Amino acid sequence: MKLRFKLAVLGIISFLLLSNNAYSDQKLPFVESVVIFNTVCAKCHEAQCSGRMSFDDAYESSKNHIIRHYGEASDKQWLRKELFTILNYMKVKCAYYPMESALPPKRVWEHDILNKMVTLLERNYFIPLGPFSEGKYRIDLALERDTKVTIHLVSEDFDMAIDDCFLSKNMAVKIPFSITEPGNYYFRMYPQEPVRITRLTVITE
Repeated sequence: MKLRFKLAVLGIISFLLLSNNAYSDQKLPFVESVVIFNTVCAKCHEAQCSGRMSFDDAYESSKNHIIRHYGEASDKQWLRKELFTILNYMKVKCAYYPMESALPPKRVWEHDILNKMVTLLERNYFIPLGPFSEGKYRIDLALERDTKVTIHLVSEDFDMAIDDCFLSKNMAVKIPFSITEPGNYYFRMYPQEPVRITRLTVITE
């Protein structure tokens, strides 16, 4: 009888722990929301982080601001709330919201990872590239067709290592760059017309 009681108690505890974990996971913003924020909103807010929230941490105060700058969120309450969560994080932490994205082998990003790091309509990309030490590198992009793209390489301190426009040739773009300040860096791309990246490679030169 005592054994049954102990097993029942353990079962209840396990259920509660699993329920709490599931609830916590549901509260975390989707990667899609993080990518939207870091390609649409962060362009302004990277320069505004100040260790405090401009909206006094009030979601209702920020709702119209979010809709005005990203109309796609007007009928998506979940997206508005997630964008607010990410905005709040950047304002308070002066950092990008953490993204669960392991570095691929040899720093070659294939379509299975890339497809998770892009906005659906605009095809804007935001990809954590991980840590860089001081040195010379090259980013090789393979696109599904030729177009003009704006590329940013941004440090975790919001400093730009790359900020330029490139016209692909034979569906490829090669971008040499130098790192003088070691740290974590993020790749951001705005295409002139929606286009998929089929492969992204970082090469040490």
